[in-house]
Amino acid sequence: MARRPVPMKKVLGQVIVRFPWVVISAVFLWSVFSIVLRKESEPSPGETVIRLAHWQLEPGVREGFAEIAAEYEKLHPGVRVIQQAIPESTYGQWLSTQLIGGTAPDIVEVGMVDYSLLLVFYSRYLLPLSPYITRPNPYNTGTEWEDAPLYSTFKNGMIHSFIPEIQEYMVMPLAMGSVRLFYNKTLLTELTGLNAPPTEYRAFMEMIQVIQSKKMPNGQPYAAFSGSRYHFSRLEDSMANPLSYGTIRKIDFNRDGRFSNNEMFLGFLSGKIDFSDPSYMARFHMVEDLTKMFQSGWAGLSRDEGFFSFAQQRAVFTAAGIYENSAIQSQACSKFELGIMDFPVPNQDDPIFGRAFEGRRYEKPEGNMPMGIVRTSRHPDVAADFLLFLASQKQNEKFNALLKWIPIVKGAKIAPSLEVFEPNVNGVTSAFDPNAFGNSTVRWNQLYSLFLIHQIPYADMAHEFTKFYINDGRENFRKMLQNRRRSHSQNEAILVGLRQTILSGVEDSAKSAGNKYRTILRRQIADEHNLLLQERIFTDPESAKGETLYKYTPEALENARRRLNSSSSAERFE
Repeated sequence: MARRPVPMKKVLGQVIVRFPWVVISAVFLWSVFSIVLRKESEPSPGETVIRLAHWQLEPGVREGFAEIAAEYEKLHPGVRVIQQAIPESTYGQWLSTQLIGGTAPDIVEVGMVDYSLLLVFYSRYLLPLSPYITRPNPYNTGTEWEDAPLYSTFKNGMIHSFIPEIQEYMVMPLAMGSVRLFYNKTLLTELTGLNAPPTEYRAFMEMIQVIQSKKMPNGQPYAAFSGSRYHFSRLEDSMANPLSYGTIRKIDFNRDGRFSNNEMFLGFLSGKIDFSDPSYMARFHMVEDLTKMFQSGWAGLSRDEGFFSFAQQRAVFTAAGIYENSAIQSQACSKFELGIMDFPVPNQDDPIFGRAFEGRRYEKPEGNMPMGIVRTSRHPDVAADFLLFLASQKQNEKFNALLKWIPIVKGAKIAPSLEVFEPNVNGVTSAFDPNAFGNSTVRWNQLYSLFLIHQIPYADMAHEFTKFYINDGRENFRKMLQNRRRSHSQNEAILVGLRQTILSGVEDSAKSAGNKYRTILRRQIADEHNLLLQERIFTDPESAKGETLYKYTPEALENARRRLNSSSSAERFE
């Protein structure tokens, strides 16, 4: 006699009844597994454990740390290095909790929080690395850097490891990075017949139009670029922002050759510049061009969502950093041929951008993965020694080869496939940053977001923001100048203490104090000069408005280019 089928309702009822027990059993097994792993990570008697935390979840990073740690452990029996990889989205909150609670690992990757909070971390929770900076790295023995001070072995001279507000070197970077365009070479050839994209802007944009005119098998158009607001900002920084550089010559009030958002505000307040400046208009014209290259709805996508179209071969290009290289390579593996290029630039005779274009963007050699040592570490000397091991020529080369990143230590070889990522240190910077004061930053983000999705024209955005920027910013700027005046008094007290240490006669302390004294004093004098210039907008506004700044003659510009081209990037960093 045939068995009657069990009713579906009864089966679902049994599943629902038993499901909680299945979940409880799974959680129990996971707890047992976690306890076993925890026991395995507990130090055995006499063993020194160094814990290291970072947010780099890209392929190769954890393996790289593990392999270098294994090499270090061979050299130092009794020492064990354990890494913790924390997701980027929660790292800032996790780091804050760990530092404040006194439970942070010995070594932490420093970042993912606002700079103001970072300064608190530096001053309260992290150990200065300054004592190691002027000494040779013991792990460079047998290399050309055997007797060189640590800072001089870094390609960037560790200039961004020095925190002016703290007057100490606080972090040690382990790699260098940059952002480039990744493209589906197979799809590019199929849609356009080209083997490689043009490097000139107009030809590149013509290619973009060809791509967008092609249809997928389902009838939907191909997207030229896959991305989100995150990916767009990479294009904006690399292609549009450099066009604003020329404005700096109108607002460089302190004549230091550098741009600051304070000087931009003074330029608006004094009437020297506004959104009708040719450099700014060129910048925003290119921004409008760039927004038209992305797939529909790009501005509302997350970073991961924005990448999907590229991974699914529905878009030809995406912008990404070297830290994403391995993940993109794995996505392309056996599916399509991957190409990497620098960003296209306009010619000098371009009808819209030619006059504003003065060169590619300058890529700061800041260094990736800035690592710091926490004050609560039980073994700070061992933690520092492991960082020195990572920063040696041999190990930094090996570490970055595993990551497929660029070594930050001089003499460490770069894989030929990564040469396209070598940072560009001959270029120009952005001279546009409206994020000077709290409320103006919020207002700018509101208006700019509407501009990016073509909900507000340039003229309306410029008018609305300028009105708010000047009216709201004036009093905020005055308060900021007053706060800087107060900090000068605090610096004077610090200088008095340093002078006493210098006169004490204790050699090591006097030398360190002398270096700090000179640095703070130079900064104090320069800032006093800047304050006097910036306060004139209130004390003598007509003088500030009528000030004539400098211009470079063609001969001076050519001389500067010749001097830059005659020196290697490594020499210029020293």
